Amino acid sequence: MYVHQRFPHCADAPAAAREVLDAVLAERLPAHAVAELRLVVSELVTNAVRHGLDRGGAVELTVNVTGDVARIDVTDGGEGFRPPQRPPEPADVGGWGLVVVDRLASRWGVESAPSTRVWAEVPLASSGTNGGGATAPVYARNV
Repeated sequence: MYVHQRFPHCADAPAAAREVLDAVLAERLPAHAVAELRLVVSELVTNAVRHGLDRGGAVELTVNVTGDVARIDVTDGGEGFRPPQRPPEPADVGGWGLVVVDRLASRWGVESAPSTRVWAEVPLASSGTNGGGATAPVYARNV
């Protein structure tokens, strides 16, 4: 299963991304898997809109389901970033999006050149976490 879509670089992009994901995957994957993919997609697209640069007017989403893993790629026009080295404080209102991604993905990372692409691999066979907590994100520059 494959999803590839561009969304306007605006506040409506996360909701539009969830709608496309539902339309393509809801009848083909278990409900818990779709729910986790929706959450990861929503967090990554939200970050692209909030922190990334407009990439020709769009944020690009690709979801490729192969076997029991979904690979999610979200691309914007930014120059890349390094996620914080520690999670936000419990009282912090924001900054939790990549913590959620880290908990649900078995692997994730950031690639930059000439734009920012954040990717995550989400296992579909299990639910809740990637099986043990935090993973070390992979950073790549000029890929």
